[in-house]
Amino acid sequence: MNFKRLIWLGVINLLIVAIFTGCAGTQKSAQVDSNTTKNEQTQTDTPAGKKYEGKSLLVYCAAGINNPMEAVSEKFKEKYGADVQFTYANSTELISQMEISKKGDLCILASVEDYQTAKDKNLVKDEKELAKHIPAIAVPKGNPANIKSLKDFGNPGVKVILGDPQVTPLGKLANKLFEKQGVLDDAKNNIVSTFSTVNEVVTFLSQGKGDCSIVWEDNILNASKDLELISIPENENMIKTIPVCTLQSSAENELAEEFMNYTVSDEAKEILKKFNLKSI
Repeated sequence: MNFKRLIWLGVINLLIVAIFTGCAGTQKSAQVDSNTTKNEQTQTDTPAGKKYEGKSLLVYCAAGINNPMEAVSEKFKEKYGADVQFTYANSTELISQMEISKKGDLCILASVEDYQTAKDKNLVKDEKELAKHIPAIAVPKGNPANIKSLKDFGNPGVKVILGDPQVTPLGKLANKLFEKQGVLDDAKNNIVSTFSTVNEVVTFLSQGKGDCSIVWEDNILNASKDLELISIPENENMIKTIPVCTLQSSAENELAEEFMNYTVSDEAKEILKKFNLKSI
């Protein structure tokens, strides 16, 4: 009788051990499943572009939009991990640099005409429209020369500062605008200084070293504490488009395409808006 009792006790103990072992295994399995789910969620929450961590892009960029593009690139790096390095100059100089160096991943030029020049030289691949470039009249605060329209650039004694028409899109554009108004020769006679970038024009005009200039609207608005903006009527104006393009020389085609697409995303448009650039 005692022997049978011992056998039953042994069987019961084995059953109890088996039950607890099964429960522990179930808990461990549940924990593994939970950890796997968490890992999957973490991977899902991580931006896909983090695979670009440690990579970098070289972008040739029109000097007049340096600040908004720096802001866009910072957000891009935050999201995707890649660093974006810029070289700034006027579009003519940028195209020359691209042609000579045969290096770089993207370019952001001042107008579609500049893009066409780069395309004719077989420097660019894909292209998207980034924002509008709207010419406007810039005058120092107080408008001492009482400039009201393009025709006033030809008034006697007016000191005109412009982008260099030999190398800058704005300089070339100014001559066309003056020609439309019939004041090209008079305006040329009033030029006191020309510069190779719009940023230099803005700086010198802000210091009162001239009475007026033709500058991109966003540059004037961004310097509004020193400059005043006089809009050019649409029927007299020549509004341009800023293109962003990938380059034939890029060794990072996928990343370059990613950055180009990001610059025209809704998120990037909100950044550009803060710098008074009108998106397409």
